[in-house]
Amino acid sequence: MPPKKRKRTEKEMIIENYNLDEVKATKEWTEKTFKILNTRVKGDTLEEKAVQILRAQNITTTMTKAHLLKEDEGKLRLRKIIGDGGIDLFGEMVIQNQTLQWIAQCKMTKQLENGTINEMKGLLSSRPNTIGIIIHGGNKSRQIESMIETANSDIFVCHIEELHMIRNQIEAKSIQQGIRTIAMTQMKVEEMEEVEFDIFGRITKAKRIKNVDIQTWGSQSK
Repeated sequence: MPPKKRKRTEKEMIIENYNLDEVKATKEWTEKTFKILNTRVKGDTLEEKAVQILRAQNITTTMTKAHLLKEDEGKLRLRKIIGDGGIDLFGEMVIQNQTLQWIAQCKMTKQLENGTINEMKGLLSSRPNTIGIIIHGGNKSRQIESMIETANSDIFVCHIEELHMIRNQIEAKSIQQGIRTIAMTQMKVEEMEEVEFDIFGRITKAKRIKNVDIQTWGSQSK
């Protein structure tokens, strides 16, 4: 009997469907997309292209948006049914044998605003073991580079035409300097007696503490 063919995994099928050389964005693609007058359609076009490019690099990618076609007075209208909370894409990737979470914002504007960096910093502040990726189609100021250097978690700002190299950039950062993310610690205590806390909720003094279980998510390394 001939050997049974191994069933392809979901990741293998995704990579096959999205060939990186075929889906990467070109200057012509960017120029054509900027000509779209409808702002929502323009933004959605960027997100869909980003999904293709990221998946082609074996990066698990999910879009946060979902729309429902609704017929109203003979016209089809798109109604957003799932809010994204400021996040357009999210997923995970394996870097140096470790799974890293990521979130992304997509901005198809002529100039990337500095406020986008501050918004990403806020989104990452409550997400351990997570990096940020800002995907844009326009120009960016020099000030943005200094802004991401002060972030507690790594933020990668990437033009859509260079997004096909994002995995290599993240892997290089991991090898050379380490990936910077916030850490979050949860402590469970069965019993405490005569405990004192500081203004940040940390235990400073206790007569007795019984059965402490501490869990940590994320890491911060340079």
